[in-house]
Amino acid sequence: MSAPARNRLPLSTKAGFGLGNIGVMIGKQAPKALSLPIYNVALGVSPGWVGTVLALSRVWDAVTDPLVGHWSDRFTSRWGRRKPFIFLGAILSGLFFASMWWFPRGLSDTQYLLYYIVTSLLFYLALTVFSVPWYALGYELSEDYDERTRLMGFASFLGPAGQIVVAWLYPLTQQKTFFADTIEGVRFVGLGAGILLAAFGLATVFMVKERPEPPAAKTKDAAKLSFWAGVKAAAKNRSFVILTAAFTLVVVGTSMVGGLGFYVHTYYLYGGDTKLGGELTAQNMTLMLICAVAFTPVVVRLSTRFGKKAIFTAALAWGLMRTASLWFLLDPAHPQLALVNGFLWGFDNAAVFMLCHAMIADVCDVDQLDSGVRREGLFGALYGWVFKTGLALAFAVSGYILVLIGFNRDLGGAQPADTLFLMKLAYCGIPALFFLLALIIFVRYPITREMADGVRAKLEARNAAV
Repeated sequence: MSAPARNRLPLSTKAGFGLGNIGVMIGKQAPKALSLPIYNVALGVSPGWVGTVLALSRVWDAVTDPLVGHWSDRFTSRWGRRKPFIFLGAILSGLFFASMWWFPRGLSDTQYLLYYIVTSLLFYLALTVFSVPWYALGYELSEDYDERTRLMGFASFLGPAGQIVVAWLYPLTQQKTFFADTIEGVRFVGLGAGILLAAFGLATVFMVKERPEPPAAKTKDAAKLSFWAGVKAAAKNRSFVILTAAFTLVVVGTSMVGGLGFYVHTYYLYGGDTKLGGELTAQNMTLMLICAVAFTPVVVRLSTRFGKKAIFTAALAWGLMRTASLWFLLDPAHPQLALVNGFLWGFDNAAVFMLCHAMIADVCDVDQLDSGVRREGLFGALYGWVFKTGLALAFAVSGYILVLIGFNRDLGGAQPADTLFLMKLAYCGIPALFFLLALIIFVRYPITREMADGVRAKLEARNAAV
């Protein structure tokens, strides 16, 4: 089923929004990719403390998200509601990301930790100012059920380019041809990544034109515009709660062991060789993202034919089978077998992350029908608040997983057999469990294509009357 021509977005709009996702992905993924290898392996800070700072940063991120979303919903200017936030946030995100890796040499572990805390909090505040209005802009650009999927398809198609950049950041710091050591490498690699983050964020500002608010959405009273009224409405919205819970479980399960991948590849598969382990981690991530890009048009087509709910459910089931089968692919005698998981990861990565955002736009339609106001910024931010709070827990646990399983940095490749076994078990088993829980919850999601089209028809009739 295709969208009528009047509902189709210009190619430049889709491309401009999609390019912004490259910046968003760099901002979201780069700290996770670099923090443990740099602050733990290179500088000697405890992995438990690094995980705690990652968690603290995401709690801070989660607290500021709803506030920024609410402000952008109510903001008015000659440049629009969202674009001024995106402009300022993109520039500051790039600046503060680079600053995270320009620490002075010769500090104590405590001083390095304090530096990391301060720069992380500044970076995540700037990223919130950029990313929350960027997502809200995408939710409101189209009113068509399938065109929303196509728009998010562009973001999913282009966004992995940012993740591929992230996958190679640490290996680039190890290039002795260009850098004297890891510290010098991460300074300049971090600066380059910060510039890219800002540049792609600004692409959305200059290439995308905001839609005006629907006429009916402007006839709103102050009570419905309040922050807490929006929070209560979101909590009562069954579709929003189910979608957010399912997505959060997937993100938490994968993020809890995301940083563990480097350790599994380095110490379980390659016996402590950080260069080979880092390269395999980058290769795995690159393959996964290339496959995610390749699967994106397939997911869009399948979603157009069968509906978002059906394909999202299939992606959760696929993720469960993929993570469970990873156990048999991690073989020290054949390390490259781990790349099969990267290939299989492409489908659920493309579907889960793309469709959840397309469905948030449908959820906002249901909220508008009930309340008479548009709150894409607040709903998107509350959804972000929930899964980022979950991420904070995941990051806190991720560092302590290494502590609990007995990992000792000083032993290098001579880690105990029990430690290596538990490392593999956590890396495979935790994501599988969380995919299963997400699948059990999501089957109750109520918004089908028929329901979404009915809601949209009522909203258009209301707008026409106004």
